[in-house]
Amino acid sequence: MNTSVFAANLVQNILAIILFFVCLFIAIRAFYVYSNTSNPRIFILGTSMGMIALTAAADFFSSNVTSITLNTDWFLFIGQSVSFLFILLSFVYRQEEHLNRLMRLQVVVSALLLALLFLAPSLPPLPGSSLEAVLSGSRVVMCFIIFIFYMSAFMAKRTSFSLLMSMAFLLLAIGYLLIVQKYFVIDQMAFDQLGDIVRMGGLILLLAATFGK
Repeated sequence: MNTSVFAANLVQNILAIILFFVCLFIAIRAFYVYSNTSNPRIFILGTSMGMIALTAAADFFSSNVTSITLNTDWFLFIGQSVSFLFILLSFVYRQEEHLNRLMRLQVVVSALLLALLFLAPSLPPLPGSSLEAVLSGSRVVMCFIIFIFYMSAFMAKRTSFSLLMSMAFLLLAIGYLLIVQKYFVIDQMAFDQLGDIVRMGGLILLLAATFGK
């Protein structure tokens, strides 16, 4: 690993490390709870967080390992978008049968996403910033809708968990929104780093919600 490259991407690297450990912790805790409850919604959350943790690890290594070209952006953008989508769908579906089907579908889709990770050395770069902007924008929409669901749950039951989760996904949505701006302005670095800092706040709240659950 090139230390000069690591230093140049310091904020991005710190975010990737925090994202990895926070999502990994949530995934492990979710699977532990699932082993005791067999709640498919918990399984979906755990799988989604586990996949996001992998995207963070892939992003970290592709940014800092210079001996091989790893085009992990496909896995990063699509993996995170799909993971947030499954969390969102787990709120939409209420019946146990539908949630079980969604859980099985997520397992299949996750396997396909892992294929993108394993093919990273041979995949071409993303074709232009327009596709990146669309994929990044999809994360904004899904995180904001998840925020609405958690806020609705908080308004109904007034639990600290729902409040922390709603605020976490709101900060994630704002962070991703700031990052999307870099595709339309000249000073890209400022929006990118500001978005990363806001997302760090969201991750801290996610971790706090998980510890408090």
